[in-house]
Amino acid sequence: MSANYTFREILGLTKSLRVLLYLGAGFAAIAMLSGFMQAELLNRGTFSEAEGQANDTREQIIGLLQVALYLFTVVIFGRWIVRANKNVRALGADGLRITPGWAVGYFFVPIVNLWRPYQAMKDLWRASQNPVAWTSIAASSILATWWTLWILSNLFGNMSFRATMNAKGLEGLQAATWIGIVSQAVDIPLCLVAATLVAQIAKTQHSHAQSST
Repeated sequence: MSANYTFREILGLTKSLRVLLYLGAGFAAIAMLSGFMQAELLNRGTFSEAEGQANDTREQIIGLLQVALYLFTVVIFGRWIVRANKNVRALGADGLRITPGWAVGYFFVPIVNLWRPYQAMKDLWRASQNPVAWTSIAASSILATWWTLWILSNLFGNMSFRATMNAKGLEGLQAATWIGIVSQAVDIPLCLVAATLVAQIAKTQHSHAQSST
């Protein structure tokens, strides 16, 4: 193991992160269902004030819960990325392109956040498979799947937010509702793929740590 880094088991942290990701997928499914209910209400054209209020209250509650869960997941995922990156270095990986801190930091830097976090996760996955000879390891297709879904999630999430904020009249609300449904539909597989990805990395790191002791 590297003298500059100390390996710290991440199986427990990974389990917590996966629970959050599964909850994220579940809430996205609930939000989709709520979106369909709103679309049906809007398609009717006429509805009572009580129906409209009930719909708005339901949407607001689901939205607030999703925001809270998302923020908590971001914090835990960030901790996981840093810890996992330090671990592969502790296991002997050298020459990774991105530091543990920037593996998280690049998510928040415009433009470079379109590819740098993917490079960091790609290096992390490869180094977790074989810390000493990680450059010879081919990247798994799950990485490209995860990153494609991440980009689409951000794209449709941004479109949904803008459409909702700028919606005018019935047609505007209907368009915003359907964009929101698509956004939630993308988030479901994103959360599930991310849960599988982190589990793979944690498992291989655990195996290497066990064999090196």
